Amino acid sequence: MNKLLLKLVYLFRALMPTEVDFDKMMIIVNAKLTMDTRRVYLNYKNAKQKENRNHLNTVLLIYGFFGLMIGFLVFALPSFLLCMIIFHAYLLFMMAMTLVTDFSTVLLDTADNQIILSRPVSSKTIFMARLVHIMIYLLQFTIALSLFPIVFTFFKHGPLTGIGFCITTFLTVLLAVFTTYLFYLIMLRFSNEQKIKEIVTYFQIFMTIFFAMAYQIVPRIISLKSLAGSFELHWYAYFLPPVWMALLLDGLHSLSFDRLHIGMAALAIGMPVITFWLLNKYLAPYFSKKLSVLNNDAVEVSKGTDSFQKRSIAQKLSPFVCKKGFERSAFEMTWKITGRDKQFRLQFYPSLAYILIFVFVFVFRSNQSIGESWENLASTSNFLVLIYVPLFTISTGILIMAFNENFQASWIFYSTPVDKPGELLTGSLKALLVKYFLPAYLIMFVLALYVWHWAIVDDFFFGLCNNVLCFFIMSALTPHYLPFSRQPSTQQQTGKVVVVLVQMIMIGVLIGIHYILLKFTIVFYALIPFLVLGFIAILRNLQRLPWRKIAV
Repeated sequence: MNKLLLKLVYLFRALMPTEVDFDKMMIIVNAKLTMDTRRVYLNYKNAKQKENRNHLNTVLLIYGFFGLMIGFLVFALPSFLLCMIIFHAYLLFMMAMTLVTDFSTVLLDTADNQIILSRPVSSKTIFMARLVHIMIYLLQFTIALSLFPIVFTFFKHGPLTGIGFCITTFLTVLLAVFTTYLFYLIMLRFSNEQKIKEIVTYFQIFMTIFFAMAYQIVPRIISLKSLAGSFELHWYAYFLPPVWMALLLDGLHSLSFDRLHIGMAALAIGMPVITFWLLNKYLAPYFSKKLSVLNNDAVEVSKGTDSFQKRSIAQKLSPFVCKKGFERSAFEMTWKITGRDKQFRLQFYPSLAYILIFVFVFVFRSNQSIGESWENLASTSNFLVLIYVPLFTISTGILIMAFNENFQASWIFYSTPVDKPGELLTGSLKALLVKYFLPAYLIMFVLALYVWHWAIVDDFFFGLCNNVLCFFIMSALTPHYLPFSRQPSTQQQTGKVVVVLVQMIMIGVLIGIHYILLKFTIVFYALIPFLVLGFIAILRNLQRLPWRKIAV
């Protein structure tokens, strides 16, 4: 598949800027794609094993299923314009979220600068190679998401509209990629170099909230009269890219070429082109130079000799939640690395934004105003959402925790006399549980206590046991990787968006079960001992994992 897409890149050779050495760029891209499919083993026992099969094909199948579901809108919605707005908003959201969650390490990779920039290769060539590398993967996701909608559009609305649909799909992906790059470049250009890594981390969280909020706002700016009726666009809707793309297609579909359709078509085509030109003309040279600053991830150390003698929070908490020995050491190590490692924060912290997103959806779930929604909260059972949303704070971290740029340092795990490596795994899992889940859960409890008062205490206690059990079940079902022992790879790290969507379904199921049990409070107290025994049994099983059960 990658070879076919590389050949496709050659078709756009004439469109490449003159400052980009196309041949060198293709060599770099080919090397990146080759490295993505290879693994580096740290012990001789695994030297003869075959390379691990990445789960990219599985992710593409799931994306294809989502594309099939959204494709049915072509037949289900009577309004062609509304259908196109929803699809392009969905595509923009998915591509932006994929960039933020799956490709943050590629977007902000400093290895290229250290290895290639010292060679006779221009910064624009490196920049374009990084961009093409990402576009090759996003093109596969785009095909999976758009194949069924495009086929259905060809079938129902004809070839002219179908060809236009292909073009607007490509433009939407370009806009998502270039807009994300543009924000990163501006941040790298104008920010204090010593604080860039922190700014980018929090900026990614902002981008996650922004795109997810936009995904919720777009349907609300469209006033539906009825399922079979017409709808009305508010004036501010014309500032949104999905509306540009939809009106361009609407002009082709209805052969309307008035000022509105021509203006929206100009924006739909012109904005990605202008952004691309700005990147290559002005901002690309600064990207490679400023990006090297991100590699300096030094940790500030408190002054004074007394600070070295003070016990850290992890050291104070580890005796209460971990066994003596390797599990306690893994707990303290994971606690410190997750707070210091830049790449972990870039990938994990945006997932914390999903709590705010769910709260937003939870408050604005109806057409009521903010005040009306807030007044009616106490009479609803919406506190169940607050109980299970914090599960997002740790579920994504299970997979992210396995990857680290300094994965070679994991040789220490194999050199120590560890009989049960499962203790290393459980120590890291407990660190995620205590450091990220419990504070988020406590915040949700305080908020629910303010609105619903003491009537929800038993629900939150039951939900706590349920969440912890689900967390350890997810840990038991996923491959058992030692913490920070895996080489970061584009293909290996692909699919976090799918994981999030699956988790949303799982949380929905938990909320449904909990809602059914609300009328049977006595069942809560009867189930809690079984939940506790369940996660204790799974935890002990993980602690006893032998070396042959550890994935490498």
